[in-house]
Amino acid sequence: MAAGGRRFVPLQVRIAVTGFNAVGAVMFTLALTALGVLLSGMQVDPVAQGGTGYLDFVLFFNAALFLSPLAGVLVFLGVRVRRGEHWAWLSSLVFWGFVGTMMPLLAWVLEAPLGLRLLPIFGAAGMVALLMTPQARLHCADPDD
Repeated sequence: MAAGGRRFVPLQVRIAVTGFNAVGAVMFTLALTALGVLLSGMQVDPVAQGGTGYLDFVLFFNAALFLSPLAGVLVFLGVRVRRGEHWAWLSSLVFWGFVGTMMPLLAWVLEAPLGLRLLPIFGAAGMVALLMTPQARLHCADPDD
């Protein structure tokens, strides 16, 4: 334990938690933007203008399925991982594994641009790599083990 009764948090965990917060903020912003566009009456309609409908799906997914609670869960997990709670660390690994496998598949089915297919894979792999470092595992170790 460091001075002042605060527990030392390894750099890898702090970087991962910053990533959690950044992704959560982007998800929350996208959800609010999509909700605003949908409530405005969809004056911009890519399908009517010869587009693919990809934007329509993304807006519906973000607003109608409300990614904002998922963003809140992600930020909550980040806070708990920073505190060193083992269950949050395991939940985070499951979350990033899900994101790293399902989002590229969804982007492939929807024929999204290559960057949108690869970004979730690299982001999730980076988060898992940070969380799997020995320092992060020790910080979030189960006290019963």
